[in-house]
Amino acid sequence: MAEVVTERRWRTFADVVAFTLGTNVWVSIVILPAIFVGSLRTTSEIAAAALPFAVLLLGLARRSEVILLGLFPAAVLVPVALNPTMASSYVYGPIRFTLVALGVIAYLFGVSFFTTFHEPPAPRSVRGLSSAQAGPAERWRRRERVYWMLVGMSVIIPIVLIAWVNFDSGVEVFLGEMYPGRVALMTTALTCGAIVLWLGIFHYAFLGVLRPHRTGDRDLVAALAQARADAKTGKPRPRFYLAVAIALGAMGTLIVLRHLKG
Repeated sequence: MAEVVTERRWRTFADVVAFTLGTNVWVSIVILPAIFVGSLRTTSEIAAAALPFAVLLLGLARRSEVILLGLFPAAVLVPVALNPTMASSYVYGPIRFTLVALGVIAYLFGVSFFTTFHEPPAPRSVRGLSSAQAGPAERWRRRERVYWMLVGMSVIIPIVLIAWVNFDSGVEVFLGEMYPGRVALMTTALTCGAIVLWLGIFHYAFLGVLRPHRTGDRDLVAALAQARADAKTGKPRPRFYLAVAIALGAMGTLIVLRHLKG
């Protein structure tokens, strides 16, 4: 009973954290810029601004990581795509951009951690091991340093890309010369391009490095994959038929021996 109460409290805490951080992202990226540029006048603009908050509530109701970490960030970009001036450089100064970036990072890390982390049940008995006194092996320390380096790069690279697109004077001058009157639109497009570029780098480079560590023991993973493939086929394996044949042969032998004795 105590474990059920602890699990319920942990879920409530995770929901509160996700709601608070998600609302902060929604307000800082959608509501405040929309008010600043005056893009909450029509019904469609108001509906587009309310869409991310509705997606956030749906993700919390379903406790879905796909919605909270995938659909909600995508929904935040919908009102910005409809009105690109919301992401222009005169709306986001360097200080405000830093605060918004910190809020987004806090939301992503908070949701990723609190929605997946669960306290393990207390062990029935505890036995001290001599190997535990020596600390983790050096190879695990190296892996931990690599993991922390990847986390740091996951934060720094997208921030640098987006800041370069929005605040570099050379980019602004170039866009002004090439697309006069459409600087805000092209800046937003480049920002989206930077995000897509980073997602591609993260998927193919960062996750490619972590994939062997995420999948665990390769032999065990291969055996489980083969078992799943065999289960999907719906047909017994050859050794099943061999075992059945041996069992039938043994039963036939017993019947014959009993008949001969009779």
